[in-house]
Amino acid sequence: MTFEGRWALDSEQARTSAPAANVSFFFEGSSLDIELEGEARFKVEIDHQEFPELLTRERKLYRIAENLTAGIHEARLWKKTETEFGSIALYRTIPEPVSRPQAAPQAAHLERPISHIEFIGDSYTVGFGNAARDPITGTPFTTTDSTQSYGALTAQKLGASFAINAYSGRGLVQNYMRIAPNWTIPKLYEYTLSGEAPLGNSPRWDFTKFDPQIVCLFIGINDWQGEGPHPEAGVFDGAYSAFLDTLRKRYTSPQFILLSTETFPTNYLPERVETVLANELSKGNRDVSHLFLDTSRNAGLDFHPNLQRHQQMATSLYLKIKDISPQKKVI
Repeated sequence: MTFEGRWALDSEQARTSAPAANVSFFFEGSSLDIELEGEARFKVEIDHQEFPELLTRERKLYRIAENLTAGIHEARLWKKTETEFGSIALYRTIPEPVSRPQAAPQAAHLERPISHIEFIGDSYTVGFGNAARDPITGTPFTTTDSTQSYGALTAQKLGASFAINAYSGRGLVQNYMRIAPNWTIPKLYEYTLSGEAPLGNSPRWDFTKFDPQIVCLFIGINDWQGEGPHPEAGVFDGAYSAFLDTLRKRYTSPQFILLSTETFPTNYLPERVETVLANELSKGNRDVSHLFLDTSRNAGLDFHPNLQRHQQMATSLYLKIKDISPQKKVI
């Protein structure tokens, strides 16, 4: 099995809380069942064809597909939903996974300028409510599709492996309306299972497992959104630079793209990100750049970006990445 995104793996199960976390494997047979536990919605692909959405809750064997042609098939499950509390567990598949067929193309042979990319953020990066038909219809669970978030779409455009580490309502210095004040983005980021971390049930993340060439940070919306008081500018700027320094220690030599957008009722975030960028450049750090994303007139749930807006953001970010990508291809 190949796991993408943050998963906690042991001999009994694989657990995840991350939006758009996915697992892929090969199996031989005419049907597929997977034992899963936890409330989630999954996008299902078999042989690169999309199958009906899978809804899970209690622990049981879920029928994924049947009446398939004989032979070996490739399956992939993408987690559409965010798991703010708890985690999703995968126990086994029937039939069991088999080795990749020799005739299948090997990903390691594909040359790509960018092969690994990470997205760090809040509900905008989760894809919160992006599939809602309007801002007031539906719930976060039924209208969130992280597989169609700007991050997942950008990674697909690049043909890159990706991780989305995003947490709705969380900020850099303070969370929206001061919810869970001790669990801001930088703190949750240290753990494998963000939905389990506040309960003491998550291991620390092993940063050697994923070394991105591009790290996109869309943070700070919740620091400046809603009722004040908001953070002091110097405190926010210092925390942002400190987080960048932490990421530099975690990874080999990534390029950082600092994303911003308008916030309500204030519109401080673009100015703050520009200040952070200027401070970084003044220190000689040439691994940072800033991209402003237009999210005006959001039509998703609770006035979040909808599917069309995420596609627009993905296009803008893709062009930005293509502009700054190293010329040397990574194999």
